[in-house]
Amino acid sequence: MKLRRCAVACAGVAGGAGLLYLLQRAAARRWRASADELAAAGLSLPADLRHRFVATSDGGRIHVVERGEGPTFVLVHGIMLTVATWAPQLRGLNGRIVAISQRGHGQSRAGSEGYTLERLAADLAEVLDDLDVRDAVLVGHSMGGMVSLLLALSRPEELARHVRRLVLVATTPGPIVAPRLAALAAAAATHALSGAERRGRGPLPRAATVWASRTAFGASASRPDVELLRGMLDSMSPGPLAALVPHLLAFDVRDRLGAIALPVHVVVGNRDVLTPQREARKIAEGVPGARLTVLAGCGHMVMLERAEALRDLLAR
Repeated sequence: MKLRRCAVACAGVAGGAGLLYLLQRAAARRWRASADELAAAGLSLPADLRHRFVATSDGGRIHVVERGEGPTFVLVHGIMLTVATWAPQLRGLNGRIVAISQRGHGQSRAGSEGYTLERLAADLAEVLDDLDVRDAVLVGHSMGGMVSLLLALSRPEELARHVRRLVLVATTPGPIVAPRLAALAAAAATHALSGAERRGRGPLPRAATVWASRTAFGASASRPDVELLRGMLDSMSPGPLAALVPHLLAFDVRDRLGAIALPVHVVVGNRDVLTPQREARKIAEGVPGARLTVLAGCGHMVMLERAEALRDLLAR
């Protein structure tokens, strides 16, 4: 009798797991979109972009795309993203629009100094100098915002030669989880990602990538938005991601925010579960004179989910 009950229970668990798998696959297909749908939604990169590669001082290379003339906006993406995340701004923002792929992302490659956030900040400084950027608005999203904060704190005079204002989008000044938990998460992620790299796999299972993409948006995600993000997540190599995660989880400049002299505008969605609204408020309260804009219903991917609102804010 016990064996029979055990067999029935095991069959029920297996059946439930199978049903859950099928439901997950069906829901994942619901969020897929074709290349034509991406183009129709304005989420393909413009054909007239100017491409260039900037050599870094440690032997790496940074892929930069540029479009337009006039007031300069420099756009720096978050982890696992590429310049493609800025497609709406590259199409709709007036001026000289410069978007940077950070090392280990897209066509950018690391040099001998690896993947510390300090090295990513040095990359940004070297790109600004190489492109002779002046009087620009620097826009950093998520990890790009963290890199921008580091540069503002470590090389303030150098940054001020190139940039007149920082716009920090959906980012954080410090750890979102407790240090001990962050250390455990970093170790587990590094182990899993290193294994994926050895086996030639992506950083996440495909169905999980769709769900991770949807979670990054708030209430008004569209299929093309989710598909664009999914494609970027899928294209990320696990090796660079494994190297970056411990530095991201250990990042903390909360006690230094008062030293930032540039004008700062912080933007966050109130449905952001990755860098919650409380983190944006810490920056706004810590940086002298900083302004804060909270976008109702918006998640982490502000440049996609609220493209027009972000464009209008940057234009002002």
